[in-house]
Formats: sequence, C-alpha cells, structure tokens
Amino acid sequence: MPVQWFPGHMHKGIGQIRENIGKSDIVLEILDARIPWSSRNPMIEKIVENKPLLIVLNKSDLADSSVLKLWEEYFKKNRSNSDVVQVSAITGKNISGIVEKSRYLCREFEWIGKRAIRAMIIGVPNVGKSAILNHIAGKKKQEVSNKPGVTRDLKKVKISERLHLIDTPGVLWHKFEDQEVGEKLAILGSVRDSILYRDDIAVKALALLKKLYPVNLSERYGIELKTVEETAPDELLQIIGKKRGCLVTGGIVDTDKVSRIILTEVREGRLGGLCLDRPDGLH
Repeated sequence: MPVQWFPGHMHKGIGQIRENIGKSDIVLEILDARIPWSSRNPMIEKIVENKPLLIVLNKSDLADSSVLKLWEEYFKKNRSNSDVVQVSAITGKNISGIVEKSRYLCREFEWIGKRAIRAMIIGVPNVGKSAILNHIAGKKKQEVSNKPGVTRDLKKVKISERLHLIDTPGVLWHKFEDQEVGEKLAILGSVRDSILYRDDIAVKALALLKKLYPVNLSERYGIELKTVEETAPDELLQIIGKKRGCLVTGGIVDTDKVSRIILTEVREGRLGGLCLDRPDGLH
C-alpha cells in the first residue's frame, strides 16, 4: 500500500510557515539523522529559498556515524549560506551548537547585536523539533511526544534577548514521488502506524536491514548471517516471530505483534546505529 499522510492540520501548517518565513532571519531544518534525505520536505526547501539554513541532524546517537559524516559533507557542499550540526535531543548532545552556528550564519546582518535572532524551526513529524526547542530553552515549553503530529500550531518562544524561536507544525508533503521515502518515514515513525499495514512496514524494514545492516540483524535476533542474507524479508519476519514467541493457536506467527517488536526496536536503536539513506545515491 502506498504510504501517504497529509491531514488538514498539515495543510494549515504549510500556510503558517509561508506567512511567517519573512519574519524569520534563519531557518533551522531538523532532520532525522537516520534518514537525512527522506526526512527533508521538498516543499519547505522552496519556501526557505535563500535564507541562512542550519541543518540539524537530530537523533545522531541512533545513527551510523560513518554514514552521517558523509551526509554532513554532502549538505555543506550542496548549499551556500548553510551549515550542519549533529545533535541528540534525547541526551542533549551538542544542542548548544545550534545557537552558536545560528549566530555565526547571521554574523553579517547589519542588525546583528542590536536585536534578537529570529529562527524558524521546521521539519517533518517526529524528528524532535519540540524536544530540541525544550533543550535550547532550558525548560519544558512545548508538548513532546513520540507520536507524529503533536505540534499543530505555530508557536513563538523567547529564549533570551538574543534569540527567539518560532516552532512550526511537523508537515509532510502531498505525494511521495519516491515510494521508498514514504516507507522509510513510516519505518521510523513519521507516519502514524494506525493508517498502515504494520507488517508491510516491518517487512520493508527487514529488507533494508538485510541490504544495509545484515550483521546487526543477525546479532539482534540470533539468526545466522548466512540465513539473513539468503532469506526473503517476509520469511525473516516469520523466523523472528517464532524466536520471540509471537504465536497464536496452532503455532501460527502473530505478524502484527512481531511487527510491533521489530519497528519499536529499530526506532529505539536496539539494532545499533543505522542510516537508511546513503548520499552516494541521494537516498
């Protein structure tokens, strides 16, 4: 089933971003470090145009550091007046770097030092925008959840006399031209599980892991590496289900239950650092 999700509040969110982009000095684009390409909203890039852009690779503690380094080089090379910072809203790692690099990108504006920098935070659902804002603010100012689509209205937060933040709703786009992009967003929770066939998404996750991280998959679920490499993803789902005791009457695997387990463990980093996008092929 094609992965699509664009509820009414996202359409409203795009409108709010368009209306307020002119009031911001810099844009902080929050990406999921495990899918730096797939978590970029192409609609936002057109709206931002030539404003200074700081790409914030959040959840870097859950990502493959070697691949993430390549993505950092890619983003720096492909856009002027921009920079990249790797952070973790979970651990607080390098959050201060967001403020420092924002000031640096705005250093040549004639008003710098005379008023606060106005930074707009944008990103798709569930990349951690509100959690990052909370860290910068030093206290809880936003509702945070691991469910996509919690922030539904634009919110302005005064951090200090030198920095004001504009938090925007997480917005996807109307149609994923590349279906793999939608699948990766679904695997990592940027699309609500309730609108999908969970076992389909789990099988897609296993297919990617088999291709990119077969050793991680083998070690996490106690399956011989050769078996991982030679077994179809839907059959791997069955094997993992039996190993985890996800069975119903007659010894049949409860595919929904084992799919929940697999997706939860991928999202929580229990298979190690992952990066499902690769810059050599753009995704």
